[in-house]
Amino acid sequence: MTLGGFQEGFIARNVAREEARFPQFLICSHNCKEIIQLISNVSCEVEFELCEKEARKLGELLIASVDKKEKEE
Repeated sequence: MTLGGFQEGFIARNVAREEARFPQFLICSHNCKEIIQLISNVSCEVEFELCEKEARKLGELLIASVDKKEKEE
């Protein structure tokens, strides 16, 4: 039995915006020409798509959350 999701991991792939698997759910309002797809190592399916600007914001948000928790401990 596998746990899947983040515990099994993802790979990231940069593709042209036109190659978005789910353009209606693409996280980008900047008309970026390239996007990042997160692909599940379990299903090999695209699970998440966003542009570099949004990826940086998300990364900063996650790191800030970890840093805050570490300071509290």
